[in-house]
Amino acid sequence: MNKTIKNIIYNGLYQLLIIALPILTIPYVARVLGANGIGTNSYVASIGNILSTIIVLGINQFGVRIIARTEKKPEILKRQFFSLWIFQLIMGVVVVALYTIFFYFSDNQIYLYANIPYLIGFAMDISWFFIGIEQIKEVVLRNTIIKLTSLAFIFLLVRTPEDLITYILINSLTILFSNVIFWKRLYSYFGDLKIPIKKISFSYFVPLLLLGAPQIAVQLYTNFDSTTVGLIAGSVQLAYYDQSQKIVRIILALVTSVSTVLMPKLAQIDKDDEKGKNDFNRLIKLSLDITLVASLFLVLNLMINSNEFVPWFFGNQFRPMIKNMYFVSLILVLISYGGVFSGQFALAKGYYKEYSIPYFVGAAVSLPLNIFLVSKYQANGGTLAIIITEFFVCMVRIFVVRKKIDMHYMVKGQLKYILVTVACIITASFYKFNMGNPVLTMVLNTMSYSLVFFIFILLFNLKRIKLYLQIRKRDN
Repeated sequence: MNKTIKNIIYNGLYQLLIIALPILTIPYVARVLGANGIGTNSYVASIGNILSTIIVLGINQFGVRIIARTEKKPEILKRQFFSLWIFQLIMGVVVVALYTIFFYFSDNQIYLYANIPYLIGFAMDISWFFIGIEQIKEVVLRNTIIKLTSLAFIFLLVRTPEDLITYILINSLTILFSNVIFWKRLYSYFGDLKIPIKKISFSYFVPLLLLGAPQIAVQLYTNFDSTTVGLIAGSVQLAYYDQSQKIVRIILALVTSVSTVLMPKLAQIDKDDEKGKNDFNRLIKLSLDITLVASLFLVLNLMINSNEFVPWFFGNQFRPMIKNMYFVSLILVLISYGGVFSGQFALAKGYYKEYSIPYFVGAAVSLPLNIFLVSKYQANGGTLAIIITEFFVCMVRIFVVRKKIDMHYMVKGQLKYILVTVACIITASFYKFNMGNPVLTMVLNTMSYSLVFFIFILLFNLKRIKLYLQIRKRDN
């Protein structure tokens, strides 16, 4: 468990870095490129995100599970690794070739072509292998160095709206270099990178296709929605829609960081054994409670500070985005909470059908909603569509596993956390500090309502805390 705790800390620190870097870059880039440039970049990125998902086709989850359950001998791991990665390579070659041909006559050809290294980078991404062998530190150190380097290049080279192509290239090449560099570490682990053709198993192709299908479906409602907003409402409206989500999804990475570390551990637990079943349920319950409290806390602070945060962080030209930021914060709870049931429970135990169904529901709900609501309400319609979609996805995630898990135990005591958050949000709509200075206003409101939030959380958990202290005292 000590290694698991260390991995959680490493991953948590990295997720904090992921949050910290956009705090530096987004305000700068938003002011330099403007809403139109940001919207164009979002359009290009949305297409890249969909295609990158087709390249990896679920290998980031499936590969972690297979590697985590494989005997930790280099020759066995090498065979398993290449049996998985060869499929990723084939998909990468096909996608990049079709992408190059399809967008040859596009009006945004230069920007779309600048994103080709991004797609190649995903074909070379092998971070799933190191997560599977619980070498989270390796992944974190690599990504940290690369992201800090890209940060420096953004400030040095992106100076005017005409530097949009440079900005896209920096982000694109960053992904490529970060993944290519990791192959050197793989070489030292295996001793050589010669593909054992005769020992490769092609049995993973079907499971990867089945697991990848819902991943493509989820991209249809998490990225194709941006494409839809851009096509229907234009680049400026897309900037409002996409940037409000970007902040929320950056924070979401911190909330869900525990899942990345716990997935290999959960996959190794034998649920049929009584002790294993108890350990498994205990870990899931702990993760669920932490995820809910953390996401509610962040939603509370995003909502009470959105009015000051948007013009301060993005600039005054993004003021129309305030409503988007306020309401889209709700997806933090919906995605992270439902993700525990899918990413930690269903996927860790191989329930691929239960893992997949919610994504298809999301795609089926999202596409017509976006077309209808974006046409009527532009960026606001897109925000409403994503909230409704994520609500349905969360509910389906819970529904499909309800008979495979002790649901009463899992949700016990969680309603009071939601009620505390709702009470704080309602109170904040009437009583908030307004100091004239946006930073001071946000700091005081965050401190005051966070204090109230955590006081009630602690009060509701006094019995659990006392029981924990008694157990510690008895063990000592």
